Order: sequence, then C-alpha cells, then structure tokens
Amino acid sequence: MNSLISEICNYALYICCICILAGNIFLSFKTRFIQIRLLPHLFRMAGTLFSRTTNQKEGNHTILPYKALFTAMSTTLGIGSIVAPVIAIHMGGPGALLGFLLTSFFGSASTYVEVNLSIRSREKLASGQIMGGPMQYLKMIVSKKAAAWYALCCVILMPAWSGAQANQLAAMLSSPLLGDYQIPTFISGLVVALLVTVLLIGGIKRVGAVEAKLIPVKFILYVGACLFILLSNASKLGDVISLIFSSAFSPYAMASGTLVGGFVSALRWGIFKGTQCCEAGLGTQTIPHSMAETKDPVTQGALAMCSTYASGFISFLSGCVSIITNTWQDPSLPLGMSMVAASFNMYFASFGIIGIAICAVIFAFGTILGNGYNGSQAFGYLTQNKRLKYFYLFTALMILFGSILDVKLVWAFTDIILAFMALPHIFALVVYALKHSKELEPSVEKESTNIA
Repeated sequence: MNSLISEICNYALYICCICILAGNIFLSFKTRFIQIRLLPHLFRMAGTLFSRTTNQKEGNHTILPYKALFTAMSTTLGIGSIVAPVIAIHMGGPGALLGFLLTSFFGSASTYVEVNLSIRSREKLASGQIMGGPMQYLKMIVSKKAAAWYALCCVILMPAWSGAQANQLAAMLSSPLLGDYQIPTFISGLVVALLVTVLLIGGIKRVGAVEAKLIPVKFILYVGACLFILLSNASKLGDVISLIFSSAFSPYAMASGTLVGGFVSALRWGIFKGTQCCEAGLGTQTIPHSMAETKDPVTQGALAMCSTYASGFISFLSGCVSIITNTWQDPSLPLGMSMVAASFNMYFASFGIIGIAICAVIFAFGTILGNGYNGSQAFGYLTQNKRLKYFYLFTALMILFGSILDVKLVWAFTDIILAFMALPHIFALVVYALKHSKELEPSVEKESTNIA
C-alpha cells in the first residue's frame, strides 16, 4: 500500500515538474533567453559584489546581495544535489543527467523573473522588517488568497524538507563505513535541531553570515573532489558523454537485470529530481533575495541565476562521477548516499568516507538552515511576524524526528504539497511575463518603490 501511494505521489510530482519545465521554457523565450543575455553583466558585477572594499553597507534588517545569494544557494546546494543525480541515473539511466541540464538552463530564466519580482514587490514594515518572497508578488499578480495558500504550503514543506535532509545526514553519520567515527542518529538530529534553532532566532543577518561562510567551503570541497576523480579518468570522459546521450534514447539492461534508459524514463527521473534540486520556478529562492540591500531588481535577478547554474553544475559532476566509478548500478550498494561514498572511497581510501561525511554535514546543515529561514518568513506572512517561536519549535521537532524515523510516506505526501505550491506560482510568473515583459528587461531602470 505504501509503495502504491509513493508511486502515485511520484507520478503526480513528475507531471508537476513537467508543467514547471514548460513554464521555464516559456519564460526563457518570453525574456529572449535572459539567462544568456545577462551573463556578461553577471561577470562584470561579480568582482564588485564580492569585494571586501565595497562601500555598500547592510541595513538593520537587510544583508549584502552576495549574502542573500549564498543564503538562497544553501537550499539548492544540499545533499539532494549530490545524491539526486545518482538516484535519477539508477532509476532512469545515465540519460537522466540531461534532465538536470534542462531544468538548470531553462530554470535560470524563472529564477531571474521571480527574484526580479521579489525586489520590486517587497514591503518594509513599520518595524523596519522586510516582507518579501512569492507571497508579495502573488498578492499583486493573483490575489491575497493565492499568496496565503503559497505561504501555508511553504510552512508545511520547509520543515518537512529539513527533516528529510536530517534523515539523510543522520544515516550517513551513523553508517558502519565510518567505523569508530559513527554518530547515533538521535545525537546528530538533536545537535542539528539545536544549532538551527539558535541561528534562526538570530534572523536573516545571523543566517546570512553563516551561509556566506558555508557555501564557498562546500562548493570548493565537493567540486574539487569530483574534478579530481573526473580528471583522473580524462580519457573516459568522451565515453561518459556518449553514454549519457545514447542512454537517453535507447534502454538497456543493468548488471542487476533491470531495464533502464530511454527518453521517457530519462526525462522522468532527470526532470523530477532536477526540479527538486535547483528549485527554479518554485519561488523559494526569492525569500532571502528579498532581504538584499539593493534597489536593482535586474542585478539581483542576474545574481540569483548563479544558484540555479551552480546546482545544475554540481548535480552533473556528481552524476558523471557515479558513471565513471560505475557505483550507480552496483547491486550491493543501497540506493543513495552509499553510492556516492563508494565513489569517493575508490579514489581517497578511508579519507574519502570521512570527506563525504564532512561534505554531507556542510551541505545538509546549510540546506536545513536555509529551509528553516524560508519557512519562518512564510509563517511570518500568515501571522504578521507573531509567534515565530512555534514555527522554530515545529522545525526543530521535524529535524529531530526526521533523523531517527523512517518517514518515507510523509516525504511522499510533501511532494504533493510541493505540487500544490509550485503550480500556482509558475502560472503567476507566466501571467506576469505575458502582461509586463518589458519590466523584466535589463534596460528598464525601475527601482523597487516599496522599500527605502
């Protein structure tokens, strides 16, 4: 019964992801592929945004634009970016990686549009706090009910996602592969829950400060390790690329006898997992970007695309490593993080297991913290920023229980919540682009009018 419900949920989310991809493709054409046209601008401004000599200062309730980017990236660069491509390849063949590339490329246009909108529509409260994210522009484009619906779904989804990340992290830290370094699931869950709660109470400034330090470390650490493995097998890279494309169009039997590959199977799992990883079109990335100390929606929108591209890049590297090491079709390995750990173990011996455990801690913690912040802002929208302590408690409990319980059925239902949240959101973006496409152009020098 549980497997049937899970399969129904998977197909429902797959249909949802196809709709999101269709919306992303539409926005790409409607903005005349803004994700390509803004790349020169993105490179030019990168040095200024990340320079420590910049004169830009943070407000009492805002953070620097690059910290907003890193906070948004914390949710897209989680354990899912490492594990999801391996699962997608195992279920749909190496061709599934094409789905990750499609969602990342076309999704970056949606990321630009939604972050651009979030800067234009955010509001400054009498207390000086900023109210931003999809709730603000959904209220403007659709209705207050649509905004409240999105916020409600987000309040349910973010703690559940945090619990799922905690579950994967706890499983990794308690793995027998770590030998004497194993950590009981309850201990890891309790420590993460306490740390996340303390940081969330500190607000966006504390969250942004932590994420600004975590993101570069986890990106460099994991990408560096993947590139080492791939470059050690440079002669095989051509065969890997060939296998990705051939698998997408011709199914074949794995070592276990299971038939994988084919266009439908590859796209199903690639788009399904790719959308979950990059979050483009879901609107969740816009919440931390709304707190950026900027009045330039174009520049912040362009900066936000880095998150979507980075997610696609890491997912592609992780998938290629799995293909080269052939761990994706090893029947002796449990599906998920164990396959990634086995790949690293081949090239870094016992240090590889410890290294992937460190990566898992950094990736998972950053994502849990980012999800917690996004959920708190949605909760604040529904309650006028009151009783946030109840949301923090709910999030902490989800992290703790998620780390010690097998709650696959709960995660399957959260996928349905994702569909209910995402479909109205991508519809709103399409409607806005149809009516106000000129406002999304880089040439339009229109500042946000709702924030000083």
